[in-house]
Amino acid sequence: MWKRSSSASKSARIVCCLLVPMLLLGTLGCAGRAEQPSGAANLAFTDDLGRTVSLSETPKRVAALLGSFAEVWTLAGGSLCAAAADAWEDYDLPLENAVSLGGAHSPSVETLLAAAPDFVLASASTAADVELMGTLEAAGIPTAYFDVDDFADYLRMLKICTDLTGRKDLYEQNGVAVGKRIAEIKAEFAAANLPEEKKTVLLLRVSSGLVKAKGSNGTVLGEMLRDLGCVNIADSDETLLETLSVESVIRSEPYRIFVVPMGSDTDAAAENLKRMIGENPAWGTLAAVAENRLHLMDRNLFNRKPNANWGTAYETLTEILLK
Repeated sequence: MWKRSSSASKSARIVCCLLVPMLLLGTLGCAGRAEQPSGAANLAFTDDLGRTVSLSETPKRVAALLGSFAEVWTLAGGSLCAAAADAWEDYDLPLENAVSLGGAHSPSVETLLAAAPDFVLASASTAADVELMGTLEAAGIPTAYFDVDDFADYLRMLKICTDLTGRKDLYEQNGVAVGKRIAEIKAEFAAANLPEEKKTVLLLRVSSGLVKAKGSNGTVLGEMLRDLGCVNIADSDETLLETLSVESVIRSEPYRIFVVPMGSDTDAAAENLKRMIGENPAWGTLAAVAENRLHLMDRNLFNRKPNANWGTAYETLTEILLK
């Protein structure tokens, strides 16, 4: 009834982030890139809240309030003194000398301040992080807020981080090279000329106790599907976002249904999805269900931010779309 996949519109922004840094290396070029004024030690850039962030020197004690941001900093060649718990739980980062700040949506302020960071990576879309702004400013701790939903966002953040660490080689390795691979995958997908009706999809998120339709905005898989020219029916039917109605899904008849598990228990999420479909025979009338085009996706690639594995995520997704 459903298949589990293997681990196997912001395109202009991607081109800008890939080409401009290579053409204008060492200059400000694009907004948000770290710069080093001539004759001064200061490093300054604009974060995703539009704030100017200035550092007098390369940070040595960095705290990341999201596990994905902790990974970006390590991919940029940096080390951490503190990180959110998902840096260990989801990203399995080797942070022997870092302390855990607790959950990403409720970081411990006391633990954070006790770690004495000289730079903090925070989430612009996490309320708890934004609420910490005043406290961190009062403590004199430079803090950068990022909002990462797609590869272009990741590339922009990685560029800033590698500017700060001085590891431009890692920007090439973990950013530019990944971008080139994505461009090749997208070109091959476009050349396949997939019929438009096969690009209609429904995106669901599922946990052990919840099945919910999701729009494309702000979701890793949703942004990727849109980048590939797919149409998520939940983007044009807001009622689906409030109540997952099989009748509404039947009216739109998506060609594929993509399901992204939340939480660490993927098996429990899959069982919940199977139970929902089994309890309402109407789901079985959908061609996507009857013809085995309901796909349970790898949460490591399509729920949490894949960072340097974004190319693998695109490859996995296009392989499914072209079946």
